[in-house]
Amino acid sequence: MYLLKTYYRVLIISSIIICFSSLNSCYKPDQTIAIIRVLDNNTNDPIENISVRLFFDNSNGATIPLYDVVKNTSNDGTASFDFSDGYKDGQGGFAVLDVEIDGVFMGVINIVEMTTTEKVIYIQ
Repeated sequence: MYLLKTYYRVLIISSIIICFSSLNSCYKPDQTIAIIRVLDNNTNDPIENISVRLFFDNSNGATIPLYDVVKNTSNDGTASFDFSDGYKDGQGGFAVLDVEIDGVFMGVINIVEMTTTEKVIYIQ
């Protein structure tokens, strides 16, 4: 009788542990992506191979910026940035980054966590 009770207890405890561990492993956060699309102001044609920089300039005087990434646009005028590694679970909001196109400040982009955020920039 004692052996049967021990067997049932071990079975129940191991079942609970397996259930909780499998529930935790199913959650996978979505990617945090920023896409900058650069278009010609007059013709709305995409501009290829132009430098796009997303960065956060820390006003506290830190010498190393928190984010500073540069990519060139592809043939469809887009530059895609993946910030999935920088997002932490439970974080409220992600980042507001400055946008430079070929070294010229063009505004900011508010990157929303676990979504794809897109910004269109028109240049001459």
